[in-house]
Amino acid sequence: EKTRDEINQIVGNNDVSEEEIANLKYLEMVIKETVRLFPVGGLIGRKTTGELKL
Repeated sequence: EKTRDEINQIVGNNDVSEEEIANLKYLEMVIKETVRLFPVGGLIGRKTTGELKL
């Protein structure tokens, strides 16, 4: 709800500009927290480029 309110206050019904994106601080915090809680790094496959001794 806070994110929606912030977007409505800053952007309104207009198209979003780069300057407005920079002002969406609460939205940025929500995105960062979501990535922290659900990292995508574990979903990316990895392949060694050479032999590895463990």
